[in-house]
Amino acid sequence: MDASILTAPGDSRWINYYIEGLGWLVRNVDIDGLYLDDVTFDRHIMKRMRKVMEAEKPGCIIDLHSNTGFSKGPATQYAEYFPYVDKLWFGESFMYSEMSYENWLVEVSGIPFGLMGDMLHGGGNPWLGMVFGMTTRLPWSTEGVICNPVAIWKIWDEFGIEQSRMSGPWDLYPVVETDHPDVKATAYIKENRVLISLGNFSDDPHEVKLRINWEQIGINPDATILTAPEIEYFQESQQFDVRDRILIQPRKGYLLYLTS
Repeated sequence: MDASILTAPGDSRWINYYIEGLGWLVRNVDIDGLYLDDVTFDRHIMKRMRKVMEAEKPGCIIDLHSNTGFSKGPATQYAEYFPYVDKLWFGESFMYSEMSYENWLVEVSGIPFGLMGDMLHGGGNPWLGMVFGMTTRLPWSTEGVICNPVAIWKIWDEFGIEQSRMSGPWDLYPVVETDHPDVKATAYIKENRVLISLGNFSDDPHEVKLRINWEQIGINPDATILTAPEIEYFQESQQFDVRDRILIQPRKGYLLYLTS
């Protein structure tokens, strides 16, 4: 965790000392990166930090967190830093179950900027978060909630999500869609197997039908099985037909396996 110069002047020769110290830590302590809890320095300093870390140890991670203390829009506040960071943790004081899909996409997820994000305040919303590949962190306590995303992580591991291709509603031609504008779908695609995340971003229940681009996933629709695996505190085990209409409760969703 690094908050060492949060309150320091952003334009000072002490920054040179800080960056040299950062290089020393990577060389001698073998740190893997930094967790930045808000920053006051400018984009030029962030570029220098990234250059030093990459020179000493390629693959170092810069993890940027912000709340609503500095502004009401951390994504706007820090957009110029995004080319030099790896992860975002925005969402302190964010009301995840009240935000629109567009708010999630731009303000929290990091996806439009080629970044990943995690949820924070109150444990987030696990159903809507999965549309963007987001969970909470472990361990983390927030607003009286002890975050534990392990049950979802087990599904990721069982599916092998790191080897999949992600296609979501932000794509020009999504692999999976629904027939209701408030219910979004994201597909994690592997050979002969797809993990589908459904999220209802409205305050009303909706019955939706999946629209699947079968050519893109390379699966015969007449030989498919659509199942919801049991996930603790997330969903019960169920089986559907790809032609079924699926009831999605307000601000909730499903994780579904589509297999041949």
